Amino acid sequence: MAADGSTFSMVADAAVAQFDRGFSCAEAMVLALAPDGERPGDAQRTAAALGGGIARAGLTCGCLTGAAVAVGWRLGRTSPDDQAAKERAYRVAAAIVRRFAAAFGATECRRLTGLDLNGENPQAELDRVNTEVCRRLVGFVARVAAEELGEREPARE
Repeated sequence: MAADGSTFSMVADAAVAQFDRGFSCAEAMVLALAPDGERPGDAQRTAAALGGGIARAGLTCGCLTGAAVAVGWRLGRTSPDDQAAKERAYRVAAAIVRRFAAAFGATECRRLTGLDLNGENPQAELDRVNTEVCRRLVGFVARVAAEELGEREPARE
């Protein structure tokens, strides 16, 4: 991944476009952060139940959990002995979470949106939160994740 501002903005735009298409915030992260030349497929499906703070439970924002899935897909280990890859993925994901918490003051979906997503919410309110809150979070996390991956992802040979 090229490490320049335009690339980071393009990743953020791609994530927002996927969110606008109807994918959850978590799915949008995986789609936007897919390794170059790879299609998300199974990795995207792993994020399917993460939206709404894990299955609408209001817990950790789906942008963050989806980004963690994407970071693991890009940097994660394939052997239990590869501690370096595990630690690299943890460092990148932790940096994303820290930057998000600093920017928004919380990481929990219910606090960020002000909604109980398992309760009755008028469609107009859900649409407003998606437009005013979630789109901004999606763009922010995708940009930050691209920056962190660009700064730390090992060069491919």
